[in-house]
Amino acid sequence: MGGVSSFSVSLISLDRNAYAFGDEFSFVLKVEANRLTRIPIRASLAEVEPTDPSLSYEWHSMVTRMELRSPNRFNIWIGLLKLYGSKDVPSSEIELKPGEWVELRGKARMEWSNSTSEVVSKQDERYVIPLPLRDQQIFSANTWAIRGEGYRFDGEIKQESRMCLPVEQSGSGMPRSVTVAPKIAP
Repeated sequence: MGGVSSFSVSLISLDRNAYAFGDEFSFVLKVEANRLTRIPIRASLAEVEPTDPSLSYEWHSMVTRMELRSPNRFNIWIGLLKLYGSKDVPSSEIELKPGEWVELRGKARMEWSNSTSEVVSKQDERYVIPLPLRDQQIFSANTWAIRGEGYRFDGEIKQESRMCLPVEQSGSGMPRSVTVAPKIAP
C-alpha cells in the first residue's frame, strides 16, 4: 500500500540519556493509528499458535528498532521489540482507530555489531564506529517500526509459507540525544 503508513511510532522515553556499551536500558514507545489498523501485541510466537498442532493459522509481526545516528558515521540499529499477532487469536492484536494509540514498554541492550551484509570499501571504513568502543559517542536516536512479515501454517500438511503482505514502516519525528561510552571493565 503506498502513501502514509496506517500507524506512526515515536520514542516517548529512555530510562536515561547516557549508557556504557552493553548496558540494559528501558524504553517506552508510542504507536498511534493514522487510520483504522490492528497492531500485534504478543512478545512470543507461541502465544499466537493454536494448542492443536493440526490446526491451520496465519500470523504476522511488527519489528521496532532504535536508529542511532552520528555525524560522519554509518547509522547503527538496535532491536527493541518483535511483536506477533494473528486474526485467529483476537487477544494477540489491538484495534486502533485514527488518533488512538498504545504504549509499548520494553528493555534492550545498548550494543551492536559491525557485521553487515554489504562489503565496506576501504574508503568507507572510516564511517564504521570501531568496536570495542574506544571513545564516547553522541548519537541522535530515533525509532522505527516495520510491519509486513506474514506467514501461514497449514496444519494438514505441516508446512509454513510466507504470505505477501504490504510492507509498512514508520519512523519517529523528534530524535533524542543519547551518549554511549566504552564498556567499563569489572
